[in-house]
Amino acid sequence: MSTNNHPNLLFLCADDHRADAVGALGHPVLRTPHWDRLTHEGTTFTHMFTTVPICTPARAELLTGCNAFSNGVRWFGDTTDPARTTLAQGFAGAGYQTFFTGKWHNDGTPDTRGYEITRRVFVGGMRDHVMTFEENGHSVSGFSSELFAEAAMQFIGGENRDTGRPWLAQVAFTAPHDPRTPPPGWRPDPATLPLPPSFLPEHAFDNGEMTIRDEQLEKWPRTPDAVREHLADYYGMLAHLDAQVGRLLDALEATGQAQNTLVVYTGDHGLAVGSHGLMGKMSMYDHSVRVPLLLRGPGVPAGIRSAALCQSFDLFPTLCDLAGVPIPPSVAEGRSLRPVLLGEASAHRDAVFGAYRDVQRMVRTARWKYIEYPQINKTQLFDLENDPHELSDLLPPWRYRKTSWYAPPTDGSELFAVADELRARLRDWQQSVNDPLLKTGTTA
Repeated sequence: MSTNNHPNLLFLCADDHRADAVGALGHPVLRTPHWDRLTHEGTTFTHMFTTVPICTPARAELLTGCNAFSNGVRWFGDTTDPARTTLAQGFAGAGYQTFFTGKWHNDGTPDTRGYEITRRVFVGGMRDHVMTFEENGHSVSGFSSELFAEAAMQFIGGENRDTGRPWLAQVAFTAPHDPRTPPPGWRPDPATLPLPPSFLPEHAFDNGEMTIRDEQLEKWPRTPDAVREHLADYYGMLAHLDAQVGRLLDALEATGQAQNTLVVYTGDHGLAVGSHGLMGKMSMYDHSVRVPLLLRGPGVPAGIRSAALCQSFDLFPTLCDLAGVPIPPSVAEGRSLRPVLLGEASAHRDAVFGAYRDVQRMVRTARWKYIEYPQINKTQLFDLENDPHELSDLLPPWRYRKTSWYAPPTDGSELFAVADELRARLRDWQQSVNDPLLKTGTTA
């Protein structure tokens, strides 16, 4: 396959970046000039979702173009189905030189998953952001985001690069994952920060994962001042990360490669940081399952925002399409977003789905979200058109119970019909992915 006219690909992935934490997308306090630049110079997909909102499964979806049930990765330590071609293997097979730096939280190592050159690889889930790597007989220390960006900048600048081939460089940042310790000067004053619209001192009920490590980062009940402290750390990490993205964009400009390089920025999953009384990402609310997707480069229209529903595993075939690389046959569920980018379609999927262990399942359309908690026989229904922050569950029976002193404005039949339809769609999806919950008969 000739590689003369194929664009380069700079693939940037953050850890715990919720979709609303971008300045240009309306965040009230966060200033992110470099992500904002990507939104102005490219296309932003505002509604991309991961199936399982924890690091290893979410990253496996990006790597394989398959959902967590078909690629075999639904929890930490799960092994990726070896029959699945990875993104790097697909591009390497098309003649690309492939490079990786940053966090690797999947089985194997980057060099066994298709990356020809690796530098400053952190294998694991989390650690202090001040890191040290041994290189050429000496130690290199610094803040994680800076170290990873600089490794990629050196590759972009020609270090160990075959200038006769197009390249794929993947930078897997650990930021803004905890421990959230932004470098000096990046942390905003907590007192100036608004609370999330869905702030609660505690989650309203046991969602099946109330005391995992992430939730123990702050005591119960969460207080406004405590959550503001966490937000200050989170926003500081994000602002500093945005600056590293700016350095990478500048490196493309300085080397004359900006016009022929696809840039993609996304996250593996989101984070609650006080929303709904939660601190971690182990939930089906949008703050946890929804991530930013910013694209810029050849074939990508500028200044466009799309609300088309898509999932993380759609990114793999999209990048193949944009780069002129064949989509591997093992890319099962992923569907290219190129028709949306070309203006040939305004919608992509009519629903997205989510799952977390055996305690949560979700289906979401443009307007409605239906969540099941099968271990406690509980369901939720949110009207996202009128309740975008998922504050008002529409299914509690008391809402529609007529008494001698209360006549409800509706009997709820229309909403129950919506829930029934979404429940049926969720069951169909569960059957299509061979969800083990169906085998045990555990459904809400």
